[in-house]
Amino acid sequence: MFVFIFQTWIVIGIAFLVFELFDGSTIFFLPLSLSSFVTSAYVFALENVFLPSILFFDQWYELLLFWALLGLIISLALVKFWKRSTFDDSDVNNY
Repeated sequence: MFVFIFQTWIVIGIAFLVFELFDGSTIFFLPLSLSSFVTSAYVFALENVFLPSILFFDQWYELLLFWALLGLIISLALVKFWKRSTFDDSDVNNY
């Protein structure tokens, strides 16, 4: 199946990066792109037997769930990062 080919995840990651470049208003596609690249590295490690057998995903939906949950975790981390970088000064003269 195509989800077990690591090049597929690289193509998906690049596509989401391009979508993020065209839609710069919100950070929606960036976490999905980063999770695609991490999933690609995971699938590559599975193919080359870098990981122990307990970490294998046998079904396609397990890998998609891993990708989605990783995207959610990266998204939450990015929200925390962006929230911390804003100023909390309540002065009306700060633009």
